[in-house]
Amino acid sequence: MKKEESFVHDHSCIRAVEIYRLCKVEGLDNSALMKKFGISRTTLWRILSTFERENPQIAEQMKRQGKDVTPEDYKRLQNELARLKKELERERLRADFYEEMVAYGEEVYGIRLKKAGTK
Repeated sequence: MKKEESFVHDHSCIRAVEIYRLCKVEGLDNSALMKKFGISRTTLWRILSTFERENPQIAEQMKRQGKDVTPEDYKRLQNELARLKKELERERLRADFYEEMVAYGEEVYGIRLKKAGTK
């Protein structure tokens, strides 16, 4: 994944978390969310359902907590966020290393390692 693509993906993930939080925790109504983020009702529904499907545990915690966030929940979520950020950075480094090794192999040995049609 290119850095620009990963930024867009990261930004959309952060936006989905924020939309879900505002909807389920803060209780903001759909029309206010659509206006705030400039999205349609269909897009809002897709973001909410995708977030719930891809993050069932986090979604359940956010639904349960409402506005009553305990310090333990907050600390636990902060730790999980930090762990996920480290994991993401490690995967980015791994992907960058792989791309560099492919480029090196092509340059030094003249070996084409990527399949035709891949980025």
